[in-house]
Amino acid sequence: MIRYLLAACLLTGCAAADLAASDLCATPQQAAQVQALYVKAPVPPPFMAAGQLGIPEALVASAIAGKQVVGTTGAGFEAVWKSLQEWDDATVLVLKGGQVFEVHGRIPPGEPSTQSKFYNLKDDAGLGGHLRPDLFGAIYAVDLVGPEGPVRGVTFLDAAGEGIFGVYLPEGAGGKPALVADFEKTRAVIAALPRICN
Repeated sequence: MIRYLLAACLLTGCAAADLAASDLCATPQQAAQVQALYVKAPVPPPFMAAGQLGIPEALVASAIAGKQVVGTTGAGFEAVWKSLQEWDDATVLVLKGGQVFEVHGRIPPGEPSTQSKFYNLKDDAGLGGHLRPDLFGAIYAVDLVGPEGPVRGVTFLDAAGEGIFGVYLPEGAGGKPALVADFEKTRAVIAALPRICN
């Protein structure tokens, strides 16, 4: 159903916010599947669990119980992005076509374009580009214990619930309290925004 709604939106030009948030929330059956996978640590990050379970990443994230995951709608983008700029270090992860891209360094500031729907990043920090926040369906802060240690970061999802990119603490950040504190502040920002799923 999500894909049909997305296709209709693409044809008519609606934004991600026009789709019902409930379309990005796991059903009770999907939640039971996810919770069975996450019953004990170590656990996979949501993007890996999505592939294992054959459901969109947003449905996985919405079903993880407790403080491990907190999410909001794409409308919270600017507040979340501003918080990410305060991190002393980050790893941006992009998965596309079976490829994994990592960009290390600080998150750059940006601003909405005056001529389009893009949010233009200032690329003086090494990471640059043009984002479309109006196409984001959900944003989740994730704090899990994975096979290689803690996984703390923020994942940005599209209107179909698929991952676009994530911003994570770099490996070994668990031993750097200031970086963990940066993540905790961002998680608090997301927790203070309207929840995408109850």
